[in-house]
Amino acid sequence: MPDDESGRLWSAYKDAEGNLVRTWGMSVRKARKQADKQHRRTEARFRAAPFPLYGLPPSRQGGRFLGGVGRGGKPRHVETWSLSLVHGTLVQGEGPLLSVETSSTSSVGGDWLLSVAQMVWTGRASTVEEAVGELARRHPNPSPDLLAAAPAATGFAFSLDSVPTSFDAFLDGDEWVARAPIGPSFLTVVGNPFDPADVELVRITDLEPYVLGTRHFYARG
Repeated sequence: MPDDESGRLWSAYKDAEGNLVRTWGMSVRKARKQADKQHRRTEARFRAAPFPLYGLPPSRQGGRFLGGVGRGGKPRHVETWSLSLVHGTLVQGEGPLLSVETSSTSSVGGDWLLSVAQMVWTGRASTVEEAVGELARRHPNPSPDLLAAAPAATGFAFSLDSVPTSFDAFLDGDEWVARAPIGPSFLTVVGNPFDPADVELVRITDLEPYVLGTRHFYARG
């Protein structure tokens, strides 16, 4: 979706003869206004979180960002199902990443490892091998690496507000996912790569470092 000399953003595709066919256009100014509006809505949704949010202690150094939002329902009655806070980097491969999601339901979704883990956690698959096979069948063109993936089941004990808390977990190389029920909610932690021994979680009541980190990230783009 590049911008041209007229100050507009375009979406386009190439037809059978290689000609560029534009399908959508918007002024850069309008696009920025819409993006700013969406960012403000996201910030408001985090500030009105219907469940506690967790992350690394404020004393820990590194980037902090607002992560994913899961929501649904009727247009005038949209409910927030999940919210995640990200630590380290928003871009996979640029450095350590730790995502901490609180959710009101246990859903299936995410990348390959998280999808495998959630299928086992929710009982949609009885074993890792069954989950991998089912996801491979759903994938249009699974790569050999995905088909050969066999995450190892394990467990972690993370400090949660200074209380040692057991998490069910799965490992796949440098990536791992862990989950524990916390009251009526679920807490799902993803590290890629992030040493599980360095994970200490606390309830986050001040979201400003995450809000400011997210604004800075998008402003530099």
